Amino acid sequence: YRTLAVPVERYLFATAGNYALGDNVNFFFEGTYNKTSSSRIIEPFALASDGSTGIYPASGVMPVENYLPGTGTIVANPLVPTEIVNAATDTDGDGLRDIGFARRLSEFGNRTGSTDRDFYRFVVGLDGDFMDGQFRWDASYNYGQVNENQTSSGQVNVVNFRDALAVRSEVGDENGNGIAGESICISAEARANGCVPANIFGAGSLSQAAVDYIAAQGTYQTGIKQHVAQANISGALFELPAGPVGVAVGGEYRAESSYSDNDALTNAGLNAGNKLPDTSGEFDVWEAFAEINIPILADMPGIELLEVGGAVRYADYSTIGGVTSWNVTGTWMPIEDIRIRGTFARAVRAPNIGELYAGLSQTFPSGLQDPCEGIGATGGGALGDNCRAAPGVSNNIAANGVFTLTQGDLQGISGFNGGNPNLGEETADSWTVGAVFQPRSVDFLRNLVLTVDYYNIEIEDVIASFPRQFSLDQCYAEGNDTFCGLITRRPSDTATNSAGSIEYIDALAVNAAILETEGVDVTASWWTGLGLLEGDRLSARVAYTHVIKNDYTPLAGEDVDPAAGEIGTAKDRFTTNLAYSTDDFKLGFTGTFIGKSWEDDQFFGEPEVESVPAIFYLDMNASYKIHEAIELYGGVDNLLDTDAPNILTQTTFNVTGADTAADVYDVFGRRYYLGARVRF
Repeated sequence: YRTLAVPVERYLFATAGNYALGDNVNFFFEGTYNKTSSSRIIEPFALASDGSTGIYPASGVMPVENYLPGTGTIVANPLVPTEIVNAATDTDGDGLRDIGFARRLSEFGNRTGSTDRDFYRFVVGLDGDFMDGQFRWDASYNYGQVNENQTSSGQVNVVNFRDALAVRSEVGDENGNGIAGESICISAEARANGCVPANIFGAGSLSQAAVDYIAAQGTYQTGIKQHVAQANISGALFELPAGPVGVAVGGEYRAESSYSDNDALTNAGLNAGNKLPDTSGEFDVWEAFAEINIPILADMPGIELLEVGGAVRYADYSTIGGVTSWNVTGTWMPIEDIRIRGTFARAVRAPNIGELYAGLSQTFPSGLQDPCEGIGATGGGALGDNCRAAPGVSNNIAANGVFTLTQGDLQGISGFNGGNPNLGEETADSWTVGAVFQPRSVDFLRNLVLTVDYYNIEIEDVIASFPRQFSLDQCYAEGNDTFCGLITRRPSDTATNSAGSIEYIDALAVNAAILETEGVDVTASWWTGLGLLEGDRLSARVAYTHVIKNDYTPLAGEDVDPAAGEIGTAKDRFTTNLAYSTDDFKLGFTGTFIGKSWEDDQFFGEPEVESVPAIFYLDMNASYKIHEAIELYGGVDNLLDTDAPNILTQTTFNVTGADTAADVYDVFGRRYYLGARVRF
């Protein structure tokens, strides 16, 4: 039922121009408008009586009997089969027999959604030079805006559904349609609002009239605005024996604001889906920067070129205050064919509006392991004691001998994500060292360029919420009450979930994590003429990345979560391009290799338990100019029709409906495209 390839229509209009106001001053402008529309479907809604998104979130059960208003008389719901009424008991103590249920709402059809997005951007500015071209300058104003509107169907109005499930038989012909003894909604107010009894027993039993009364359309609007004003000057400050000293200075002011607005039912969590808040916020920042490049030596034995450079940027945010970033670079060419380079840098990232101001939004995480599963009435050390301290866990153990969970319990875990207005900046320290080899002195290799770079990056105070599995382990294995406060367990059995199963694990953004990564990037490019056709050219390029380390530490001093080699962070990956071209024709192939990768070690409790094989994708493209103004192009993506590897359901990287990591691997298979470019 799910849409994996989302149909998209996109229209783009772009314009740019300039006008010389004088010998050294130029006016320029840019304008862009983009309209994008997309649609999607997902399987019919799965509804339950219990849970935070259920019809009866308080009790978790549906009464099969009801009190007649004003009389206190108890009557059975005539739409509930007699066998079910007779078997039901009063489980919530309100004096009415009740049941729990879970049901796929096939009568509503697939859930659908559509999105319309409008993007506007324009830039106006001036640029020019002075001191006989020694310096260049520019000043500009940039405005951008995105507006997005979403609508969705297939959800339900929980209040209306609850009213439609409270049903009795008519005494006479109370609705005045000439038919006596029909089933009607008990609430007179609900009937006045169009309430139609809902029969949930049996396939196709919900009438269209009931569907119309219960169905709820969802809406979502969001918008972003950005204003940027900037000015820059760059040029040669003065000459040294090895060359000119290059400098650049500038300043920028940037203001951003955004909002998101859901419908009222979604805000209140009354559409049987995730409870989502509205969000809005804004910030502005003043920035100034300076850069310099100094050639120290040149054209000497063993030193064709030696230069150093540096840059510094200061930014004053309305949200976090002042921050400084900088870098230092160096380049040495011992001979013309070899260039050795290095960089050491400090970078900062301020929190964005969502991270700062997002309200609590509900989510249903997957790939979690409950550390209490299998705990018995005794034993288990501190873990066992911490688990049994939860009343629901103790009740579950009393009933089953050990703490036992169902698949529905694992899938029924919810929680809330939220922003934090007290966030600070992320800080990254990085250094790289590398070399560029271009053996121009060797005829056969003069068109070869080989680069090798080693990188090492450490980011501190990473803005992220604590991983939910980390919160579970901290609470139960370590006895950390702070993390236990983020977890809510069900105290007793519900209609669809076991006592002690996790209902909520909340996660709020904090500056606490550390991310460390290092690796090697290698690229090689080469071209030559073959002489088969006039002006022909054969070119090749290979880009290879080897990830040595990609470690995530949720909290300083805690265990590291290594991700190098896991799905999405393969240790080895390369992309190869091979093309043959002339002035009018081009044929190209692109190969992508993703190395063997492993499932999340945090999910399985140890590294390298389950893996997916290495994957290779091959794409082809071609173009041909049939006229100076007309070019035809086409191609085949995934030419070999390589299947995405299957990833276990409910594990960390599985995307529901795709059975793979859809953001890493191709889920569509071989596909074709054809088009034309026409210049007017």
